[in-house]
Amino acid sequence: MALDLYKKTIEQKSNYKAKVEITSDIVNSKFYKDPLELLGERSFGKPRKVPVEEIGTPIQEFFRDGSVFITGGTGFMGKVLIEKLLRSIPHLKRIYLLVRPKKGKDVQERLESIFTDRLYLRLKTEVPHFMNKVTTVTGDVSLPGLGLSQTDRALLTQNVNIIFHGAATVRFDEKIQLAVAINVLGVRAMLQLAKEMQNLKAFVHVSTTFAHCPRKDVSESFYPTPFKYDNIINLVTTSDEERLKQLTPSLLDKWPNTYTFTKALAEDVIRVEGKGLPISVYRPAVIVSTYREPVRGWIDNVYGPVGLMVGIGTGVLHTYHYDADSVTEMVPVDMVVNSMVATAWYTAKSK
Repeated sequence: MALDLYKKTIEQKSNYKAKVEITSDIVNSKFYKDPLELLGERSFGKPRKVPVEEIGTPIQEFFRDGSVFITGGTGFMGKVLIEKLLRSIPHLKRIYLLVRPKKGKDVQERLESIFTDRLYLRLKTEVPHFMNKVTTVTGDVSLPGLGLSQTDRALLTQNVNIIFHGAATVRFDEKIQLAVAINVLGVRAMLQLAKEMQNLKAFVHVSTTFAHCPRKDVSESFYPTPFKYDNIINLVTTSDEERLKQLTPSLLDKWPNTYTFTKALAEDVIRVEGKGLPISVYRPAVIVSTYREPVRGWIDNVYGPVGLMVGIGTGVLHTYHYDADSVTEMVPVDMVVNSMVATAWYTAKSK
């Protein structure tokens, strides 16, 4: 048996070596074109100037002279989205970021601290004056009207063309009143704002693949929830914390946590109240570190499977109980962001 295993190992190594040699032959071929070069990604480390008259890809042209409003920009995915837009859309006019004061820092201080991350090293080199295109607006998705001042609300409604709504509480054990305030009422407030916008082309709402996890099969469709979202909102806003704690298991029904449950409710809000808007619901899976852009392997948290891998890699975690037949859907954050950007273009194109 040991001899058979040894032979199998040698065979696997031989196959791997052959694959490497074939790949090397392709790369060294005079007909080979580096995908990074074709995509204009070979400028890493060099300031890049793109003439105004230069025509970009259809997606780049869609964003030309456009203004984007982003919620959740201080989070993991939001940071990568900001970087991608500023680096890859040369003629983007402006990004408006909804930011709330936190831990004694005002919104400007929070913005400055975000851009100290190594994620933005490439952007700082290639687009040195990118900060000229970034504007913060003070607000909070858990507050009525997003907590916006009348001045900032007017600024957004007059100028924004594209919305990326990524703000959410992603804690699985979040109290239902806060999860509803952020994930459900926040979406309703965003829809109300979008309806006031004078030149809105696309609205991308970030949901999750697991919003309808009780279902065996999930397609690109809206699905009903066991309770009407209006009833849940009324219950949450009129009940005390102790009663809600007792009712939460019954409300969740087959949903495993308040995160996925409120994400499903949010989609229902969009289905009903988003009619007439150029809006798409985007459902990413478990989001992990970058695959390639702007640097490989970047991540700023140890949530979910990342924490598991860190625990195993550092030797802290030696055993883990799991279902051997289960499948975890994971996707690199830069692929998620690229798809979001393309979704905005497709939404506007399809309306």
